[in-house]
Amino acid sequence: MMQVPTSSFDNISPTALLVAYARQFTDIPYGQELAQLVNAQAFVEQLQKQQSDKSFEVAVLFEGRYKAINQVMAQFQKTQILELASGLMPRGMVMSGNPSTTFIESDLPGMITRKQQLVKQLIGGRSNLHFVGIDATSQPSQLPIDVGYLDSRTPITVISEGLLLYLTFNQKQRLFANVRELLQVYGGVWITPDLITKEYLSRVRRNSPAWQKLSQTVRGMTATSDTDTIFDNFDQVRQFVNEQGFQLQGYSMLNVLDQLTCLQPLGINPAVAESILADSFVFVLTPDIGS
Repeated sequence: MMQVPTSSFDNISPTALLVAYARQFTDIPYGQELAQLVNAQAFVEQLQKQQSDKSFEVAVLFEGRYKAINQVMAQFQKTQILELASGLMPRGMVMSGNPSTTFIESDLPGMITRKQQLVKQLIGGRSNLHFVGIDATSQPSQLPIDVGYLDSRTPITVISEGLLLYLTFNQKQRLFANVRELLQVYGGVWITPDLITKEYLSRVRRNSPAWQKLSQTVRGMTATSDTDTIFDNFDQVRQFVNEQGFQLQGYSMLNVLDQLTCLQPLGINPAVAESILADSFVFVLTPDIGS
């Protein structure tokens, strides 16, 4: 079995390994296989040596946001899907199982090359599953526009799960501009759970001290901070999104609370799980007409 040394990943990859580890305790397809291929267990064991609390309550958010995104996606036409910073997400393998769906996985070049190798090991090659090495915040935009495998007459669904949390506000602005340009060509929506606030994080960390310790460790590894990357409150979120030319609608992650499968294997208190998802949302962003 191939194992990928953690040192071979790009700078933000510790978060991908962390999420991959959590997914192996869920019923998400390919979650266990991906976690084993990249030896996520060893990575998390190293993390846990740095903190006394071994609980892994953050898995609630990782499973919840994955399933909530899929639930929200079901409301939209989704035969063309672009996932930004797809990392070790299994969504492309799952959804490209439908031959009428065109799925594009994108990430930084080193990461997406590794991902393509992993996917080939698990499912082989698929003509409707594409891998693109890009920096989603780069300008001019590197997002796939006017490419042969996309139909300009069909809307595209853009997904980003965990990307915006680690971008500075300048980087967020560039990403928003790039996604808006893409959606103005194809039509469609952008779905993300990443518009979280410092108020939200403060509440969750009070309810889950283990999460607070873990998030501090990950912030250190990714060389990022809440100060530079997280909105103060939801008023700031709404203002920022509007200034970037988007309309915003939120869907509560409590809608998938009864779908969580990580609680029992990880020994997570259901009340803590509910408190984590209570203020968690998946957002649908639609470009303003004429913006």
